[in-house]
Amino acid sequence: MNPNMHAATTVSCECTVLAADRGPQEPNGTRRIQGEHFDIEFVRIARGEAVSRTPRARAGEEVAAVLEGVLHVESGDERYVLSVGEGIVIPPGQGSRWSAPDSGGLLYRVIVRADAAVAP
Repeated sequence: MNPNMHAATTVSCECTVLAADRGPQEPNGTRRIQGEHFDIEFVRIARGEAVSRTPRARAGEEVAAVLEGVLHVESGDERYVLSVGEGIVIPPGQGSRWSAPDSGGLLYRVIVRADAAVAP
């Protein structure tokens, strides 16, 4: 056996499969995958609807991107209008408020848990 080659190992893992998004006909709401250190969410927001995350000291960073439509986001004293393909990073401790005043949209976001820091 070549010393640079390693024997194959088998690793088992548990995965959760979510149904694919069915587009604008999809009911509004959130599909969430929860992990030990962060949550991944697909949030369908209807026209006129808003989705909020409360600011708090233990709130982690939020990284989000718009997959469909045009969404408005407020965080702290800042306000943005984001279109398909645009994203934002919201610092730890700040909340967020996402809305779709003109048309519905689909938001993808990852929320890191502030208390999930990996020990050195």
